[in-house]
Amino acid sequence: MDGTIAPLPDIKCLADKYNALVFVDECHATGFFGRTGRETEEYFNMIGTIDIINSILGKALGGAAGEYTTGSKALIDLLQQRSRPYLFSDTLPPFVKFSKSCIRK
Repeated sequence: MDGTIAPLPDIKCLADKYNALVFVDECHATGFFGRTGRETEEYFNMIGTIDIINSILGKALGGAAGEYTTGSKALIDLLQQRSRPYLFSDTLPPFVKFSKSCIRK
């Protein structure tokens, strides 16, 4: 958490070489890192190449609620069926839904 940027292209090359997945935690980068705020993938011009991206919205966005995980359909289906934090999580607070509707206007 000192601002060091991981060498994502090198990490992806190693993962490809050894048939491994790349997981990126973007909790501190969500919304502001990269040219348009699309995080480390965008910073390195690697959009769509990372296997799993995860972030909670309360850190970088200061007080927002919720989190997200991106990945293949098979991975997301598995997480929805087996992930205890997903299975036992609460719904978003009403103010989040209201805020989202204000942004659309």
